[in-house]
Amino acid sequence: MEKDLLLVLEDVKKKIVKFYDGKKKDKLISQIDSLKNEYAVIEIAEKHEATYVSLINKGKELLKENNIKDEKKVSYYLRYCGAAVYDFKDNIKPLNTILKSFLLTCTLFFALAPQYFGFILPFIFVIPIFMGLRGMRKRVLHGLMLGVSVVPMGVLIATIWLRNAYLTMGNFDVFVSGIAQSSNLSPEFTRNLAMACIMLSVVLLGSSITLFVNAIKYRKMFI
Repeated sequence: MEKDLLLVLEDVKKKIVKFYDGKKKDKLISQIDSLKNEYAVIEIAEKHEATYVSLINKGKELLKENNIKDEKKVSYYLRYCGAAVYDFKDNIKPLNTILKSFLLTCTLFFALAPQYFGFILPFIFVIPIFMGLRGMRKRVLHGLMLGVSVVPMGVLIATIWLRNAYLTMGNFDVFVSGIAQSSNLSPEFTRNLAMACIMLSVVLLGSSITLFVNAIKYRKMFI
């Protein structure tokens, strides 16, 4: 049964050659050839047969002239085939890594941003973060893009915390005392809080980079 999809992909390729030209044709053919190489060595487990049959049926539907001429439909189908490779290989660990690093980045962003930007900046990102999380769980490419939008802010907040920690390294006690007086907190508590925030900013920087790297590396997992 594994060869059925290869035949469908070959038929799609022939249609692409017929109806497309230039860079569009080259790009789509390159994607198809890559998928054919992937699927040529995959063995479809019984639990994935329904998904595999669905890919075949969608491919046959795509071969209709009014569908194959629609580049968006062709691109979506090829992305769908690419994402399914991870399912057929039972390799969804990258998705868990992306979700965990996303949630950690968002949590630390909300915790550390108010010190320098108030609560307005985190509030602005509430909806994009919520939609990004929902989209990533469903493995939607648009959701991944929304999720990754928090990375620049995470890096910015972490950098500001680390930069200020570096600048106050020589007179950290004076810095802590100033914050303690203005906040009516004890110097010891303020010191511990400042140290905790600095360490969390390192974690925030790491989680932001992890999210970005994995989002780029495993973007084909998303449709």
